[in-house]
Amino acid sequence: MTSQSHSHTVPAAGASTSPGGLAGSSTSPIIPAPHVAPVNSDDPAWKHCTIPDMTKKASVECNFCHGVYIGGITRMKYHLANVKYQNVILCQQVPADVKQEMRELISRKDEAKEKKARESAIRRSDVNLDGNDARDADEDDILGGGSGGGLLVLSGKRQSKGNTYGSMDKFCTKSTKEVVAARKGEGFSTKLQTKLSTQRREERRVRACEYVCQFFYEARIAHNAVLLPSFELMLEAVGAFGTDMKGPTPYEMGGPYLQKSKKKVEEGFAGHKEAWKLSGCTVMTDAWTDKRGRGVMNLVVHSAYGVVFVDSVDCSDVRKDGKMIFDLVDRCIEEIGEKNVVQIVTDNASVNIAAVAMMKVKRPSLFWNGCAAHTIDLMLEDIGKLPIIEQTIAKGKAVTVFLYAHTRVLALMRKFLGKDLVRSGITRFATAYLNLKSLQDNKKELQKLFRSDELNEMDHLKKAKGKNVAKIVRSGTFWKAVDTAVNFFEPMANLLRRMDSDVPAMGFIHGCMLDAKKEISVRFDNDKSRFLEVWDIIDKRWDNKLKTALHMAGYYLNPYYYYPNKLDIEIDGSFKEGLITCISKMVEDPIMQEEIIDEIDHYQEGIGSFGRDIVVRQRKNKKFDPAKWWMNHGTSAPKLRILAARILGLTCSSSACERNRSVFDQVHTKGHSRMLHGKMSDLVFIKFNSKLKDKKLNKRNDPIEKQVVDVLEDDENEWITGVVPNGDEEQGEDQDQEIPYASLHAGLGTSGINPLKRKRGVHGKKKKKMIPVIPQEYLLSASSASESDDDEDTDMSYGSDM
Repeated sequence: MTSQSHSHTVPAAGASTSPGGLAGSSTSPIIPAPHVAPVNSDDPAWKHCTIPDMTKKASVECNFCHGVYIGGITRMKYHLANVKYQNVILCQQVPADVKQEMRELISRKDEAKEKKARESAIRRSDVNLDGNDARDADEDDILGGGSGGGLLVLSGKRQSKGNTYGSMDKFCTKSTKEVVAARKGEGFSTKLQTKLSTQRREERRVRACEYVCQFFYEARIAHNAVLLPSFELMLEAVGAFGTDMKGPTPYEMGGPYLQKSKKKVEEGFAGHKEAWKLSGCTVMTDAWTDKRGRGVMNLVVHSAYGVVFVDSVDCSDVRKDGKMIFDLVDRCIEEIGEKNVVQIVTDNASVNIAAVAMMKVKRPSLFWNGCAAHTIDLMLEDIGKLPIIEQTIAKGKAVTVFLYAHTRVLALMRKFLGKDLVRSGITRFATAYLNLKSLQDNKKELQKLFRSDELNEMDHLKKAKGKNVAKIVRSGTFWKAVDTAVNFFEPMANLLRRMDSDVPAMGFIHGCMLDAKKEISVRFDNDKSRFLEVWDIIDKRWDNKLKTALHMAGYYLNPYYYYPNKLDIEIDGSFKEGLITCISKMVEDPIMQEEIIDEIDHYQEGIGSFGRDIVVRQRKNKKFDPAKWWMNHGTSAPKLRILAARILGLTCSSSACERNRSVFDQVHTKGHSRMLHGKMSDLVFIKFNSKLKDKKLNKRNDPIEKQVVDVLEDDENEWITGVVPNGDEEQGEDQDQEIPYASLHAGLGTSGINPLKRKRGVHGKKKKKMIPVIPQEYLLSASSASESDDDEDTDMSYGSDM
């Protein structure tokens, strides 16, 4: 950081200040502002500093010297750590323990940066065109380092004599002597030559990037594709090959190279397959209709090791009934091995009822449960239908739609906020929560915007819609309603984040649901009259869907919840009953069943390996992995230990399966429309598994927020368009009764015949209940027109009663 920082306080007499960085603190303490703004951050450094004025978020006040400085939390860490960093002035009043804590934070951050740089350099050096696996190059040769201008230096062992290299190699590759000289530095002339070489290298890079960008523009490839690790490897491979490289032909890309890539992905399944054998896995399915009316069914497998995409089946020409779903899932189980599968998870559509019954007969040892994330989203939807919440959402959308409907207003809003206001969620009501939360967080900036002369001079506020929006923003009642809505939504949204991630959640779902209800109660001062209706909504869905034998056993076996609530859990009895049910289903040998039940006493009483100090200490951390805890410390109950790990390593949601929809649409583009389904399935297989692998390595993204380059590109976000999309939910009993968007548009636009009536004429009677929708809403809806029975909460799980 090169910007200077200035103190915002008046130092006492004799105090020294610095013209930049974190200015020196005064000799006498400065009284902090009476109203200190809270900081929503997990960074431990915020315990020792505050933001006195949220309009000046870069100004941070030290809790020890009470100086207010510009520079942000990173510079404040150096201030507290007493570590010299640019022009940061050190705090003279910081306690020794805080100083050490900040130094450790800085050290960990520096180590993480260095590790990332090393990994990136090693990954680039792994590109090998000679067909050998020589990797004996010194890592320092890869990184270059020293005073050589920070140039990337590649080991000469990567090149073969048969390769042809261009003139660019003298800037990319150095001999051993040049590397040593670059590290140590050999005087002014060498440094000057390095500087000149760096300048010329940058000029050559600019010209090379122009060619890369031109290809992206012509191929209409998303610009953020350059962030993919494979793009970096591609550049390295081309650079290592040299000039006159002949690229792959269309046949090679769709043929041998496609199969090689698929084989590489399949080879990466080795770790997953080991985890399936050790701790079991979950088979997830999701049937849906894409934008072109094609029926697709996905199969994904989840385990404690991670998630893999198995297959995508084109089911456009078959009836999507229980028999079809059962056959598909059963075939997948055969390939994985029934002994390695613990449960099947799908959404809550009634079409799965028949499949559940057939699976119960053929494979009675398996569980079939509904998707927890889908159930929680239905809870959010029910809460969103409460009159006060529904009205608040409508008013909030009126504000955002107005701001995004006018380019000049949008530019001015971004100027005041410094960012976009609207966010995109993975579901409609996740989007509603994210945007209500965004409105709440930006309340002051929005009020300033609507008071500003710049906005009033645009004349948009003089029109009816503008006047209405301005009235909403200036209304105290509206902002109180936003707070109420967020207080209802946020605990459930946090629960959705936990269940929608790929981390095993079976041991946490019951406890997290209780915690969410408690948090709602606390937010409304434990006044039941203010939140009892929302509790009833939660309990209705919860009791019907998420209290099966696996869910109850998971709560019982999670030591984080069991030991503090041991008395209540044992008196209730339903949790232990769930565990006994799991034992009877998952263990065939009656003698082993008895032995496992006997071992429960060791866990219950906390004796043997369960009573060690380290075991007790680890189980008090909510972020721990209970399955690993059992594997590490459950040796006093060896048979129960294996069963507990299989249960606690399970997911509760099929969200990973549903996320394949966006990948499928990206692959099934107009350019790929002539390809056979087999090739497109291979593309989906490669792309989705690569995405899952990248997601596993990069867990920074919010699991309930849709990742978009620009929120304006999300044409399904009703908080921008003002158009309520049709739910792209799972189909009901008869998917043949679907009405694709294209057919609706064509039918209403040409012949004028109502497509709803025409469909009834073709397919005869409809057994499922239809929600009446006028044709105009279909035209304004999103592209998928799948019909849904999800909201009916049909109980399809089996296992809790066996």
